[in-house]
Parts: sequence; structure tokens; C-alpha cells
Amino acid sequence: MNILNYYKEGIIFILTSPIKIIKYLLIGIAHLIGFIPKYILTGLKYIFERKKPQEDILENKFISIIITTLTITTYLLCVFILSRWYVQNERTKKFANSLNTPITNETEESTNQYKDLTNPIINNNSKENIINDNFMNVDLNYYISKNKETVAWIQVNGTNISYPVVKHKDNSYYLNHDFYNHKTNVGWIFGDYRDDFELFTNNTIIYGHNLVNRTMFGQIPYMLRKKWFSNKNKEYIKMSTKNTNSIWQIFSVYEIKPTTDYLQATFNSTITYQEFLNMISKRSIHKFNTELNYTDKIITLSTCNDIGNKRVVVHAKLIKIENK
Repeated sequence: MNILNYYKEGIIFILTSPIKIIKYLLIGIAHLIGFIPKYILTGLKYIFERKKPQEDILENKFISIIITTLTITTYLLCVFILSRWYVQNERTKKFANSLNTPITNETEESTNQYKDLTNPIINNNSKENIINDNFMNVDLNYYISKNKETVAWIQVNGTNISYPVVKHKDNSYYLNHDFYNHKTNVGWIFGDYRDDFELFTNNTIIYGHNLVNRTMFGQIPYMLRKKWFSNKNKEYIKMSTKNTNSIWQIFSVYEIKPTTDYLQATFNSTITYQEFLNMISKRSIHKFNTELNYTDKIITLSTCNDIGNKRVVVHAKLIKIENK
């Protein structure tokens, strides 16, 4: 999209969102005052002072031209950045809303369809505690044809998180590229380059940005709310890969300063893995009372908090899996 289109979208956005424009205008003015206070004060002084000799007038006129040029440039730059942000986020929302078609169906529970890795999910009589434990089955061939790095589809119950997952040879590419490999600060939902989405490593790690419009992993911070898991359905994550469908149960949710200690994918011994499971389980701000041992496989969802100075982390253990 070229600069003219950005300005076009920016004008549309300005006409339809006056409150946001006023907000960002005030922010821009505040930054402008903080950035060039000397020149602003000089300009005001020039406007309200009496006329001075010719050489002073020429000097002040030159300064006024500089101030005007800087102001206009700053304003146009703000409009461009804001318009680009708006266009990218709208494009992401439209694409996310169009991703529902290839989901085929949820397969019914059957002892021949999957291997139960832990105790069965118990359905309670309470309406909000009736667990939907059917598998989610997604045909990934369509998405693989659009992006050959597609490895899975993830759906987090109780949120709008329902996206194809991609994986690159590093953990930086999809921080600033979308599903179609377009460069954008929106990024995409992507797996750690060490992940194996068919056999699953001890810890399968998935990353995503926490966006202002609550797309991507933008709703994961909601899980920090005290009553979020009063609905038991919100404890489950469903995943569909090319060859398997699986269900995962959340056992830990927490906010933490930037660290990599929860991002270890494989372990040299069962003892170190068990110690790792104990560590991340104790960090949880919610009490899930989930038993964990070194035979469990887990997934980790990682994003930033709303401010961006900490990480919000979700861990879930594999409880059911079936082959397609």
C-alpha cells in the first residue's frame, strides 16, 4: 500500500473517529512541546513582542519558518503513522474474521478416536461447567497452500483466539510479518523454531503479540482476572495439526518480568523436567489443582502485558489426542 492510500485511509479514519484524533493530537502537541520548547517559546515571544530593528525581524522570521516547517512535518508524520497503524489493524481484523470457513467439524468423543492421557473431563450439572470436550478438526491444506509454514490451528476457549499457527527457522520473522509474509508490526501467531507439532516436545511454545484491538494474543491478559476461570470451559485449548487433533488443559497463568526460564523446549532428564513443571505451576495466580508429572506434554502461550513491560504466560497440559 503506497503513501497516498495511507493518507486516504487516514482521512477516512479522521472523519469517523474524532475522539481518537483529538486524543492523538493532544499527545502530538505534548510531544512537540517537550521536543522543541526553546523554539516554541521563541515563536510566542516573537508574536507578542513589539517590532524590533530590521536585523532582529529577519532572524525571528527565519526561526518562525523553522517552527512552522517542523510543526507541519511532525503533524504529517503523526497522520502517516496513525493511518498505517489503523490500516494494518483493520486488515488483520478482516483477515481474522475470514478464517472460519475451512474449519470442518468437532469430532464426537469415542474411545477409538483418541488416547486419553489423563482422567476424563467430567461434565457437571451446572450449565457453565458443562465441558465441550469434542475435538476441533481443521483442514490445514488450504492454509498450507497460502503459507507453507503453517503447522497448526489453535483455539483458546473463552477468547477470540482462533488462528492458523506458523513456524519459521527463527523466532523473529513473524514478529513483524503476517500470515501472507507481508511486513507489518502486527505479526502473527507462531511456534518456536524448536517445536514439533506432530510429536510434540516436552514444552511446545507459541508466541503472539498483545494488540490494542485485542486480536492475536490480545485477550490472553484477560486470564489474569480473578473470576476468569469460574467458567470451566475457559480452562481448555484445542489444537489441530495436519495429522492430529488435541485438547489441552490450562494449569498455570501468570505475569512475569522478561525472562527465558519458561521457554525451555526439551530437557536432558526427567528430574529437570519435573522441576520445571513444579516451577511454572507454582507461579500461577490461579489454583487449578492439576497433577503434573514428567510424562506430561505441555504447551506454553507467551505474550506481553498491556503495558509491554512484562510477559503474560499460559501453560496447558495435553489431556486428549486423536489421529486424523
